[in-house]
Amino acid sequence: MDYVQEKITTLHILTDEIPTIPMDGVSVVIPIAERDFYLENSVNTFRSMEQLDIDNLFVALRCGKDKIEEICQWLNEFDIPLNIIWCNGERVQKILRDEGIVGRQGKGYDIWIALGLASEKSEFIICQDVDRETYVGDDISRLLLPLKEGNKFVKGYYARVGNGKLYGRLNRLFYVPLLRAIGSIHDDSIVKYLEAFRYGLSGEFGIESEIAKKIRIERLFGLEVGMMGEAFRLAGFESTVQVDMGICDHAHREVIGPNGLSKMSLEVSGALFRVLQEYGVELEYKSILKKYDLIANKMVKQYRLDAKYNSLVFDELGENFQIAEYRKSIVDPENDDRLPPWNEISGRKGVMNKLSCEDMGKFGSEINI
Repeated sequence: MDYVQEKITTLHILTDEIPTIPMDGVSVVIPIAERDFYLENSVNTFRSMEQLDIDNLFVALRCGKDKIEEICQWLNEFDIPLNIIWCNGERVQKILRDEGIVGRQGKGYDIWIALGLASEKSEFIICQDVDRETYVGDDISRLLLPLKEGNKFVKGYYARVGNGKLYGRLNRLFYVPLLRAIGSIHDDSIVKYLEAFRYGLSGEFGIESEIAKKIRIERLFGLEVGMMGEAFRLAGFESTVQVDMGICDHAHREVIGPNGLSKMSLEVSGALFRVLQEYGVELEYKSILKKYDLIANKMVKQYRLDAKYNSLVFDELGENFQIAEYRKSIVDPENDDRLPPWNEISGRKGVMNKLSCEDMGKFGSEINI
């Protein structure tokens, strides 16, 4: 255990004490997809939320029309100040189309909608993944304390260990070695800022509502990296904090497949390269790829020893297979289609009023969700 500071303020778990922090002025955003419905981890997350005195919980829901009533009825069984946004529902889609918001949709798109609504209701916003196995109330307190101490952006970090294995594969086998490869070539401030985060792909973060209104958000799974790029612009080194969340476990994905880690790696690299290009970093992909191969393979050997040190199972062939898949994502990014800041949307108040039905936490007709 250490308490060494990074280039951004880094808070560590050094005792068993949880920060005691009032929950006034706080909204929580939780994205949930149809595949998360009824999972034990999802139930644990919402049971945890019942124990907190928060102002609002915004559930950014993505599911099929055949599941919406069942999922909303399930969500309403929890005793929480619930606001459900059916992000791919026809009503929400029409409201946003009328404002010219079209294009690809995914986790980032859903969180963008919820952040916009939450920023109108509370001073601070905490975003929390739904698939955590551990009690999320402690995490929300840890993320909130730095915000109430005057910081603008807070991100969680943790060790992903479960089932006797090291997880966090996309972060430790792709994002970290890729960023180190870039850092070995470029010493720009944005690179140093991104390198300072211990778990760049964590989904847990806290943000001031006024900052949330100013950020552009990646539409898909590059949203965490894109969010850090925006935080560099709006919060900087001096008003960014990362907080220790201990050992955590999430639901795990396959490497290959439509929702697999390999596909996600392309979205992550695209977001990273867009951020770097925006700040004037000139990328040479062949050089980066060579550096990535060297660094990633060295890190596999380091993880093998770390796993043995902790009596964990380690699949070196599987780790190397993933690196071979992820390296395919080190290519020039697609065109920038990030979602606009909410404060730049003409008629923002009108859009918010249309999205914020009084009864969107109760399932009625599609018109009301």
